[in-house]
Amino acid sequence: MGKPSLILAALAADALPGLRFNQVQDLTPPGEEIVTQLLTTDQGQQILLKSPKSALALTKLGLEVRALRVLGKINLPFQVPSLLGETSPKAVYKAYAFDYVLGNQLDAGRLKPEDPIISALGIALAQIHSIPASLIADAGLPESDPALRVRERVAEFDRAMETGRIHPDLLERWQNALLDLNLFRYQPCVVHGALDSEYILTEGNQIVGINNWTNLSIDDPAIDLAPFFGECSSEVAEAIALSYEGAIKADRNIRQRANLYVELSLASYLLQAVESGDEASIADAQGYLENLHSHLLEGQLPSLKPSELVGQSPEVVTPISQAASFTGPITIVTEQIEIVEGEAEPEEPKA
Repeated sequence: MGKPSLILAALAADALPGLRFNQVQDLTPPGEEIVTQLLTTDQGQQILLKSPKSALALTKLGLEVRALRVLGKINLPFQVPSLLGETSPKAVYKAYAFDYVLGNQLDAGRLKPEDPIISALGIALAQIHSIPASLIADAGLPESDPALRVRERVAEFDRAMETGRIHPDLLERWQNALLDLNLFRYQPCVVHGALDSEYILTEGNQIVGINNWTNLSIDDPAIDLAPFFGECSSEVAEAIALSYEGAIKADRNIRQRANLYVELSLASYLLQAVESGDEASIADAQGYLENLHSHLLEGQLPSLKPSELVGQSPEVVTPISQAASFTGPITIVTEQIEIVEGEAEPEEPKA
């Protein structure tokens, strides 16, 4: 539930003194802990006012503010929101005001492989992943290396398995993938982290804006490809991946991890539903998982096995910000440089 209109008006006046608002539209998603209102001034300017309803939501909103300040230093070819103001320390409630990025929400389910915007999507992903990682590290935003990411996924897998509600065939498929170190040999980079199609704004065949930067971090690039493998047809997702790979040097197993993350998201949904005791959500989650199992039996799911096998020991990718603390030999992996095993022969350049 949003705050009463008088409180809302007071928050807006405190965050943006001097502006007068004559229209308010509630954009808060159901169950969301951050109240989002679209305000229109008497001059026609549209502004998003976000106010948290809990301490956890305040932390989440603070991360978005920090992320947008970082993005404000970068010349991206699409728009991102910018912070216009915030309530003073004396305000009863905390609120932040952002400019409203105009555009049409991407309808990923209706995309076709031949659509021109497919190329724009792959390029936009590559541009996000090319943001200097040092900017994210210096801003204190989250960083996850492959080893940490796998440990977190395995821990969640174990909890989901303990519900007893997931077919053993799916559990075996995921366990084999999570235990294969070769699948997780990737170079962490800057990722959006929550790139659902509803946050991608388009105009014609162009990407004009991207919203929801709360999860900006250094992590697995496959995280940003995963939503397309979940929302689009396999042909469209493959076309987006090809466009992405044409704009940036990507590891050969990024598709497998993207598909794995999509499947594991269903287990996460079930786990959250079970832990909250929401029977309707439990039924929904089990329905999704049963459908996934049917696709597995029919041979419709893509392979999660690595495309290539490298060494048997896990690669350690050291963030540049931490490299100086080591005294022994280390390998620093910078942006757009492929990890190469020490004894491996260099590959021939691809056409």
